[in-house]
Amino acid sequence: MRVRSSIAIALATAFATAVPAQGVRISGVTSVQSIDVRPLVNDSVAAATVSGTEAWRTLPSGIPAFCGVDEYCRWKRSGSRVNLVPVLQDLSVAAWGLGQGISVQAQVRARSQLTSGDITWPRADDHFDVLMAYVEADRGIGRLRLGRQWTSSGLGVFDFDGLSFRREQGHGMLEVFGGWSLLAGTDERTNSALFGAVDDLPADDAGLLFGARGRYRPTANSSVAGVYQRTMAANRSQLYSERAALDASVRLGLATLDASLVNNIASGEWEEVRLRAATTSARPWSLMAEARRHLPFFELWTIWGAFSPVGYDEARTVLTYRAPRGSATAGLHGGYRKYRETDAGLDLRTNGWRAGADVSWQPRAHWSAGANYDVDVGFGASSSDATASLRWLASSDAFLGVQGSALQNIYEFRVGTGRVVGLAADGAIRLTPDVRLSFDAGLYRNTGSNGLAVTDWSQRRASLRLEWTAGGDPGARGRATP
Repeated sequence: MRVRSSIAIALATAFATAVPAQGVRISGVTSVQSIDVRPLVNDSVAAATVSGTEAWRTLPSGIPAFCGVDEYCRWKRSGSRVNLVPVLQDLSVAAWGLGQGISVQAQVRARSQLTSGDITWPRADDHFDVLMAYVEADRGIGRLRLGRQWTSSGLGVFDFDGLSFRREQGHGMLEVFGGWSLLAGTDERTNSALFGAVDDLPADDAGLLFGARGRYRPTANSSVAGVYQRTMAANRSQLYSERAALDASVRLGLATLDASLVNNIASGEWEEVRLRAATTSARPWSLMAEARRHLPFFELWTIWGAFSPVGYDEARTVLTYRAPRGSATAGLHGGYRKYRETDAGLDLRTNGWRAGADVSWQPRAHWSAGANYDVDVGFGASSSDATASLRWLASSDAFLGVQGSALQNIYEFRVGTGRVVGLAADGAIRLTPDVRLSFDAGLYRNTGSNGLAVTDWSQRRASLRLEWTAGGDPGARGRATP
């Protein structure tokens, strides 16, 4: 109820004061997709027709089947093709001039599905979400926000319903924030029924989040920032997470040095230790080199952290060339990582590497082309992918492009290879200064090889997207957009 109240206050203020406000700007994105899926269905065959006596046997087609319950061997296969048509409507509202330094921001999302049947597009039955909704007062003493908002720092992006206060003075900035925590990307509480439906052990209580972050720029070429954040059960009976991060950057001549540290105070582990050096991109050649130690983060309420996720050490580099006139760019990147000991009792690969190259070329003002290739080899699986594209820019308001792609996966701890080959087209046109229409459509073919019997994920995809805005521009002091 507290969450809904704060959201209702922000939304009510936005619409109730829209008439006397100096400016209101509304923007929306309507997107419709058409996607083929082939759901998994159960199938069976008499066990006497399958060679072997084990509980798990292999069918003549190469598919593993379980034969340990009764006189049948059972497995899952691809069912008949089903077409899903999900629809999303995003709406953003900004109102300003409601008083000295007072404004309102709100972003909402509506979901639906045009097709009916047994299969539902993920969250299509969750018809409405408030992504952001807050009232802001920006005065000389600082900036105050109340409602649903998010904070971004060295710890990542976190959504919450609550209060934040930010003050900037001289070369420094300090912000404190607190409220009921939400999971980023879902805008749901950790104890929401949404997670209870897919997780047998969701959080017992909603999370209460509070923290502080600051930044200081001692010179024009350097900065340091830090953040502390703690999340606990709303009834304060359990600790969900407690973390801190420190980021620093300094520019020395033609090079920039960056460093990041993330400490999980609750577990005593260093989750991230990173040092990066990069040259400026003003010259034709630029180079970036990075050394990193990473450990996955899980909040204490989830059971996944109990499986002791394995971290890794990694070194990677990126070399980029830009033609003096900007008509072409090319790049090479690569990295090597070393996984820590798993103590799993299995002889697993303990290293991995990745590499790739990309190039783009604009031979004429209205034409551009690009291609890239990447490969990633890990301890249990590997993948590689390549794309090539060509685009015609008819004008600054319209373009048409075509893209070919190929993806290969060697599946985790399994023998065999899966491949996806695709061909797609995309384009966009501006209908009016405030209305833009874009589309894309593609065909994707999935095959298996090297003895792998894969589920058929071949599909057709298409989408249509309409972007529009209405109202004044804050930079135009509330004057209506022509």
